[in-house]
Amino acid sequence: MFRKLIVGLVSTFMVGCASIPEALVTESPAPISDIRDLEGQIQQSAGQDVRLGGIIAAISNGQSQTRLEIVAVPIGSDARPKIKSKPQSRFVAYVDGFLEPMEYQPGRLITVAGKVQGKEQGKVGEYDYTYPVVSATGTKLWTVKQEIWIDDFDRFPPCFGVHCRQNTWYGGYSRGEVRERVTP
Repeated sequence: MFRKLIVGLVSTFMVGCASIPEALVTESPAPISDIRDLEGQIQQSAGQDVRLGGIIAAISNGQSQTRLEIVAVPIGSDARPKIKSKPQSRFVAYVDGFLEPMEYQPGRLITVAGKVQGKEQGKVGEYDYTYPVVSATGTKLWTVKQEIWIDDFDRFPPCFGVHCRQNTWYGGYSRGEVRERVTP
């Protein structure tokens, strides 16, 4: 009985950790989730489902839709952008309706789900650029939270590195660091 309870709790926790927000669910069980899979094959990928994440570079509201220019970064199995990853490329997402520029401001983390529509010519500065275009069916904005992690060692002297300090209260050592985590 106890064993079944533990297995149930562990599996529930694991499913909850890797779940994809409802707005990012696609028709395909395995959408394109890496922008590099589109490079050079944008036209052949037209109509396929995608789930791509990154950092908003620009936003422009039109009469009936909003254009988001996004700098792509890899996403995890939970669709969250991996913030420590190197930017890979850029893409454009068109979202039906109006998006508030103060909420969807440049620098925010976002994941977009939708279908590949083709490509669009544009410029990044003075550089001519070909953007993959996504017709978005859903978006999810993310927040980066900073957490402070502290390890205390009671009378366990060897703590090496720049994050160590002598704790004069009890004679032990402490090690701390600031970690960043992407949250809904």
